Amino acid sequence: MKNSLLFLLFALMTTVLSAQTVGDVLRYSYLQPGGTARFLGSGGSFGALGAEFGSLSQNPAGIALFRSNELVVTPSLRFSNVDAQLPGNLSIGEHKSSFAFDNFGILFNTTPKESKWKTANFAIGLNRQNNFNAAIFYDGDAKGSIMTGLFDDAQDVFNNGGTEEDLYPYDTKLAYDAQAIFKDANTGALSYDFSGHEQAPIYRSQAVNTYGKMNEMVLSFGGNYDEKLMVGATIGVPFVNYRIEGEYVEEDKYNQVPVFDRLTYTEYLRTEGVGVNLKMGLIYKINQTFRVGATFHTPTAFSLTDIYNNSFAYEYTVDSVGYGGDTYTPDYDGVSDYKLRTPWRAAASAAAVIKKLGFVSADVEIVDYSNNRYNFTANAPSQQNEIEERAVNRDIQKTYQQALNLRFGAELVLNQFRLRGGLNLLGKPLAGDSGFNTAFSAGAGVRNKSFYLDLGWRHYAGKGAVSPYANAPVATTDNLTNDILLTLGFKF
Repeated sequence: MKNSLLFLLFALMTTVLSAQTVGDVLRYSYLQPGGTARFLGSGGSFGALGAEFGSLSQNPAGIALFRSNELVVTPSLRFSNVDAQLPGNLSIGEHKSSFAFDNFGILFNTTPKESKWKTANFAIGLNRQNNFNAAIFYDGDAKGSIMTGLFDDAQDVFNNGGTEEDLYPYDTKLAYDAQAIFKDANTGALSYDFSGHEQAPIYRSQAVNTYGKMNEMVLSFGGNYDEKLMVGATIGVPFVNYRIEGEYVEEDKYNQVPVFDRLTYTEYLRTEGVGVNLKMGLIYKINQTFRVGATFHTPTAFSLTDIYNNSFAYEYTVDSVGYGGDTYTPDYDGVSDYKLRTPWRAAASAAAVIKKLGFVSADVEIVDYSNNRYNFTANAPSQQNEIEERAVNRDIQKTYQQALNLRFGAELVLNQFRLRGGLNLLGKPLAGDSGFNTAFSAGAGVRNKSFYLDLGWRHYAGKGAVSPYANAPVATTDNLTNDILLTLGFKF
């Protein structure tokens, strides 16, 4: 369960080149839901509206308002841009695009005879909950080195009676094998080239690419009671597919550290897993114009597996002779199984539906990110795992806070055509961080009795930070994503 050296903290997403860290939990709880183009284009504000497949991952009571069988599919494009900058250095932008499917599903409508239950509907499908595709790069000069932390780890092991075989195999042991950490030939004491030069100015660069998605399979059912009360429930089964690859480089371009020339440290992590949750909701029609909604989501119980491996290369010069440069890797991939429980969510919604003109809507959601919890002992019970589990869960409580997510949406009806707009104000999860991250959306569509075609666009913006190792110089980031969705729907 050892923490990795390279990690990222984004305002829009969190990615960590390791597993089971404080930063990891936001990947699965700070959601950027997709779904259909109509759902996206209207800001995802369907908690009091329904009759929209994307809302089955939001307020499942919306299933009760479907009046026909439907088949829907939504391909998508994502364009991400991250500008990163070390203090005093130039900002560098990285662009990345990806294609995926944000939604597909089928819904079955039934109308009970001679009953106040006007519909009894069932649906199965997938809705996107997070898209992990992004890239980041920065370079520049700053003080300090990744080697100081590696040396401290090695010294702790040897001071406690350990040997080189007890060093952590995915970073410290690699540095030791590459002669970046060594025993002095004269004294036998452990040493490294940065001894006495811990704060020397060093050129460094970091490049990170992330891939993958979190899609939620929905099994939804609900009914419409007397055209007044809609109730529904969704069993959500999110599937995690995540990969991150990173490379960190240091180079002594200014001859500030005798002997040391260059090091390269790479990390690879793949996370796969599945979770389960329950969503329950209702919608109440006050009259033909106004309606309200409420929903509650249980925590998602994830079972996750991480597969990881790293490499390390070190170059140095002694008496004008260059040494090193070989790349060292562990003999085997690391594998870790663990569990994660995300926070519960609750939301209240309101909407005004003006017949033949359209709607306006608003949702307010509350979620406490400090309630994320790891379980390291379910698959591997041990005192050490229990100690680390308690430590990281305490850090989660200190690091995150409760937040409000506000979603607003509108749709204008022009005969068969639709125009849409939305605004999201998403509360920041980090403790003490006030304000909101923002997303703007827009869309258009055409609908008739048997077919509809919708186009949706969302622009997401926020600030964040990236740091290559603990207590390292921090690079600030400006993060932008643009999602474009196209939905094809068939009624039958």
